[in-house]
Amino acid sequence: MSFPGARRIAGWLFWVVFPVLSLASLVFAIIAIASHIGQRQAGIRGDFVASRTCSRGVCTVGGSFTSDDGTVKGLRLLGDSRWHTGEQHRVVYDRKSYEVTALPGHWDPTTRVIAGVGALAYLGTVGYFARAARREQHD
Repeated sequence: MSFPGARRIAGWLFWVVFPVLSLASLVFAIIAIASHIGQRQAGIRGDFVASRTCSRGVCTVGGSFTSDDGTVKGLRLLGDSRWHTGEQHRVVYDRKSYEVTALPGHWDPTTRVIAGVGALAYLGTVGYFARAARREQHD
């Protein structure tokens, strides 16, 4: 290390800063995974086929909703302005607000799992070195 105090800074980073960041990362990963498990949007699931209507530069997206169980068919509702004519989307229909909301795509927990495993590995490494240092002091 070339500048004065480099060992002190490295020590603070290794023993204090990175463990705190690892602990925070682990907590956020656990919260994100736990809050997503079993979560389900309220409403009736189904398919929405969009149709776009434009007049004088203003466009609206309407469409036809059909529920998965077949109890609601051909219901005309407004859709997301980003959808184009003929596109079919998986949605949830809320009878209280008369809105359709696109279902999120498949949730991929990979990044959260990697963050959690990485944090555990780093905390394990720090714990190993701390324990080894204590043993060395007692011997």
